Amino acid sequence: MLDGFLTTDDLRALTGYDRAGDVERCLTKQGVRFFLGKEGPWTTRELINAAGGLTPAGNDETYGGSIL
Repeated sequence: MLDGFLTTDDLRALTGYDRAGDVERCLTKQGVRFFLGKEGPWTTRELINAAGGLTPAGNDETYGGSIL
């Protein structure tokens, strides 16, 4: 696993599925955004956290409509 990146092999281990298509379906069902590479899907920790409703630390800025 490269700094924050999850490869297809990482995702296979995490989901328990062997086939790339099954991994894709699992990620889609869980709301995880992913990208398709030669070996299959890959994603980042940030995208997995976002699917779980978590935001990066220090990213609690909210803006109102007044900034428009």
